Amino acid sequence: MTQSNVKANRLILLSIIGLPVTMILAATWLWVYVSSGEIDLVGALGTSNHGRLLAPPEQIDDYHFENQFGAKVDITQAEPKWTFLVRAEGQCDVDCMRALYTTRQIHTGLGKEFGRVRRVFVSAEQQDLEAPLSAQSVDAMATGVATFGDYLETYHKGMPVLKLAPAEYEALFSGAPNSEWFLVDPAGWVMMSYTLDTHYKDVTSDLKFLLKNSAG
Repeated sequence: MTQSNVKANRLILLSIIGLPVTMILAATWLWVYVSSGEIDLVGALGTSNHGRLLAPPEQIDDYHFENQFGAKVDITQAEPKWTFLVRAEGQCDVDCMRALYTTRQIHTGLGKEFGRVRRVFVSAEQQDLEAPLSAQSVDAMATGVATFGDYLETYHKGMPVLKLAPAEYEALFSGAPNSEWFLVDPAGWVMMSYTLDTHYKDVTSDLKFLLKNSAG
């Protein structure tokens, strides 16, 4: 093998090794500047989102979730998915139920992409499953059921119902009202929130864009 061939093979090998490293460094650099607000990636791409971008985003793995029986739960341990995080500081009220209803409708409306998204409910205290529903919520979103437990079983079957310690709940959601729900990416970053004033078609548009442009 000639000296020129050896040099060429070394260059090829260095390119193969260096390309992934370069991509990782570039992605890290871009994320730092997007998170700090120094680069408007959304504006640069000519795409407008309809939610509130969190800067910096929160990593869900930094928080300690439990189920209603006190067992630890790792939200990201299961198959990576986009996650709708619906929450209430205390017992789920009418606004909280509206958020549950809205996210269920959006989730169902994703059609073939339904399986790439999940919904999780989080509160700062254990939910009273025997709590009666208000007449307003029953008429609008929970026909045929009388208690919160029956409502979950009938209309949101299979959705995890979790809790955080009050201090962690406040740190994660920073006093956001029960009507504001959050979007978590497949890597566990809480990166955007929506209010009930946002039209469901606008939320669906954002989600379809994210699902199309992500592997998770």
